[in-house]
This record gives sequence, C-alpha cells and structure tokens, in this order.
Amino acid sequence: MSSDNNVRIRLAEVNDIPEVRELLRVTWHDTYGKYIPGADLDTYLDTVYSEAKLAEILDAEREDCFVAVSDGNISGWTRLRRDDDNDIFYLISLYVLPEYQGKGTGKLLLENAISFGLEYRFEKITLGVMEANSDSVEWYKRQGFTVVRDEPFTWVNTTVNHLIMEKVIFTQ
Repeated sequence: MSSDNNVRIRLAEVNDIPEVRELLRVTWHDTYGKYIPGADLDTYLDTVYSEAKLAEILDAEREDCFVAVSDGNISGWTRLRRDDDNDIFYLISLYVLPEYQGKGTGKLLLENAISFGLEYRFEKITLGVMEANSDSVEWYKRQGFTVVRDEPFTWVNTTVNHLIMEKVIFTQ
C-alpha cells in the first residue's frame, strides 16, 4: 500500500460541513450498510451530524476535527475529543471515502490524531469500533490498539456491539 503524496491534513472548517456530511453518508452506507439499515444510518446522520450539530462540534472547546484533502476534495475526516478532567483522549471518528482507502489516508489521519494527543500529553488514545466492522478492527490492531472492553452502541433502532480500543501514545 502506497501513501498518497497529495494528501494534506488540516483543521476542518465550517465551509467543509456539506462535504463532510456527504463523506459520512457514503462511508457509513459502504461500511455499516451490511448490518445497519440505511434508514437508521440516514436518521443518525440527520440528527447527530446535522449541519447545525457539525457546526457546534467544530466550535466546541474540547473537540477538534480534521479533514484529509486529496486532489482538492475532502477524502477523510477525524473527530477528536479531549476529556481533560478524566485524562482521556478520544478518537471519536475516523472515516475515509472508499476510493481513498488502502492508500495511506487513514494512517495519516491517525498519525495526526496521535500527534495532537501528544501535544496535550495524553497517555493513551481511546476509540470505539463496531465489532462487525472486522476490517477496521484488524486495521486498528495493526496500528497498535488493543481491545479493553465492549459495549452496545445504538444507531436509532439498531444496536450493535462496539469494541473499545486503546493505544498508549505517551510514556514518561
């Protein structure tokens, strides 16, 4: 797998919202459509990631969102959350459009997230991934993440098993 040298990672901006919503819709249907009904995916997008909610997320004090830009278009997205009170750094979302998967975009986004966490001196990065999404589970394991627990995750009317994974990124 070769890395796409034309990929640039930058902070997400308000004017990116329509393109980010489309990226989420495409990647969710491509990845989760095998085990979550499309109507649930669309309803979740329209409630949790509406344009107004995305604007709030981009403006939130302890949330940071980044996009990968390839060939002038947004090809990937990450959403990070800092829980300073509990010393937890979350990778809430990492999505790459299907046509850019396997080209290093996801790894660049993950490396950016880890660098960001290190700037704040977090010991580890935590994420959740659907157990049924075995390709992503295996990818995160290859990146050094381990499963620490599992818990249910509900997309409107469908509940799936969610694996919580962690990776140590800073040691003193």
